[in-house]
Amino acid sequence: MSLRYRPEIDGLRTIAVISVIVYHLKIPFLEDYFLSGGFLGVDLFFVLSGYLITGIILTELESTGRFSFTKFYMRRARRILPPLLLVMAAMIPLALWILLPSELIRFGNSLVAALGFYSNVYWFFELGEYGAQSGLLQPFLHTWSLSIEEQFYLIFPLVLLALSKIRSARWMGLVLIVLLIVSFVLAQATTYFKPPLSFFSPVSRAWELLAGALLALVALKRPDFLRASRAGLFVPAAMLALLLYTIFTTRLAEAEHPGLSTIPVILATCGLIWFADPREPVTRLLSTRGFVMIGKLSYSLYLWHYPIFAFGRLRSIEEPTWIAMTSWVVLTFACAWAGYALIEKPFRFRVSTRLFIPTLACFVIGIVGFSFASDRFAGFPGRYSDLAERYGENQFDPDLMSEESMSILDQLAVNETIGRWNAGKRSKHGLEDIWYTDPEKKNVLLVGNSHSKDLFNALYLNRDKIPDYEFARLAYTADFNQPEIEEMFDVPNFKEADVVVFAPKYRSTSIDAVKQLVPRLKDLGKEVIIVGNTAEFISPSRMSIFDWYLLRHKGDVDLTEINKLGYRFEAVEAQVYSRILAEIADTNGVKFYDRRALLCDDEARTCTLVREDGRRTMYDDTHWTLEGAELFGKRAVEAGWFQNEQPSG
Repeated sequence: MSLRYRPEIDGLRTIAVISVIVYHLKIPFLEDYFLSGGFLGVDLFFVLSGYLITGIILTELESTGRFSFTKFYMRRARRILPPLLLVMAAMIPLALWILLPSELIRFGNSLVAALGFYSNVYWFFELGEYGAQSGLLQPFLHTWSLSIEEQFYLIFPLVLLALSKIRSARWMGLVLIVLLIVSFVLAQATTYFKPPLSFFSPVSRAWELLAGALLALVALKRPDFLRASRAGLFVPAAMLALLLYTIFTTRLAEAEHPGLSTIPVILATCGLIWFADPREPVTRLLSTRGFVMIGKLSYSLYLWHYPIFAFGRLRSIEEPTWIAMTSWVVLTFACAWAGYALIEKPFRFRVSTRLFIPTLACFVIGIVGFSFASDRFAGFPGRYSDLAERYGENQFDPDLMSEESMSILDQLAVNETIGRWNAGKRSKHGLEDIWYTDPEKKNVLLVGNSHSKDLFNALYLNRDKIPDYEFARLAYTADFNQPEIEEMFDVPNFKEADVVVFAPKYRSTSIDAVKQLVPRLKDLGKEVIIVGNTAEFISPSRMSIFDWYLLRHKGDVDLTEINKLGYRFEAVEAQVYSRILAEIADTNGVKFYDRRALLCDDEARTCTLVREDGRRTMYDDTHWTLEGAELFGKRAVEAGWFQNEQPSG
């Protein structure tokens, strides 16, 4: 395999990085986003990386009979670390300026995860936590792919070194094929059972890197394989068409990825690499100056775009405009070009090892120190001391408010500690203990995810106003899956309950479950009540409207303006589901309570995001604070909830 420079590979990098950048812009298009499969650009990068790195390793083994791990990892360090550290250092001041304390702690931890190349593991667990902030707002989420590559290259050189002892290209190729197949099968299985794990798993991604590695082996041992045919001149055009079609049409939510849906991109990339020929137009196109220039910047572009986009979204409550998105892209290219010229190229090719190592050590120590200090000093809350007067008695950290919202359930559970995990996962207290204490009262069991927790808080805080009822709560996941449903019938609180109340955040699967359950519960003699969705609010930044207003608004604070903003940015989907639920209740002859009516007044065109006393009622776009729960529970009582007559709202 020749290590000559191949400009068309830089052209492929251009397709990959532009696809990823456009995908992360989230430009609305028809019923989805423009370039809905742009995330596959990362898979293209994996194939290219496997091809190039394996070629380097095999060529060194072929020509010298030895392989220097020191030189290999030094080359990787020179390629990867200087641009990465530059972006990290540049983003720390922005983080200190923009991020809330809990966000800053997470930001600092993500820097360490990226430097330690376990970012994929970190984000798998971080994004898997209930109520996790949107991935689009995590400035260094994109470093998961770098971590997978480096994890692969910790092991793969050892594999190649062992295989080189065989001295048989056929056996070496056979082993790589077996490894590729095993990785693909595991990827497909993991994608089916647990998609987030498959997405971040190096095992599920290894087959993509191995596809490039196998191509490099064939290029070294059989360089003319299939290339002699004139028909090969038409392959790049077909492969480019396949690649672009897949990137334009694939949707992550519907794709088996990584897995079967990823195969077209892997095949197309391999075909474009293998059949590249200066005589045919696709290779010439990919080798043009514009494609090559962007390809050379691709690593820097990849590093810069995500944090720039994330901080841009964090500064806005509305969908980003064309002007905003254009400015993000322009800034990304400007920073990438400057970083490439001033840092990436010099540190990769010209800076001596004697200077390289201590310079990087200083940056690493500084960044790790920042992360440690952020954690040690709770995200430096003193940065917001000037906002104390504006916030008054309100907390401004949503993570802390989320934990506070679990405090009532925690106090009731004497045998365990209840936290956010209990949003959809059942506690021992919920499964085994009887919460009802007075046989003269009517026993009510609320079932659902974290939204049922909010309603339980509301009713518990107003229990003196509903003296004839006692309340218990049983957690469900958002899907109301069949094992959870069947388990409920054996729960002591269910057996003792007179009334079962459905009160989750609904989606299609949970609505289907409610349809099936209502007749079963009625047959058991249970009274059934269906509670519609709470009002939900849309903010691309996922910062609550209350926080956005106080952090961005200049001048006097007008609480009525916050409530008007809430009505303006209310989500429609939750209302659609509530109308379906009202029809289900009517069909089955059971009560329906309109939870949204506790928050929003259509005549006044307001939704209560802040009480008259200035206390906030929601800590994100869907969940109630304890103060909000107290107010909405009071309104529920006033509306006639849990009284014999049909409620008014």
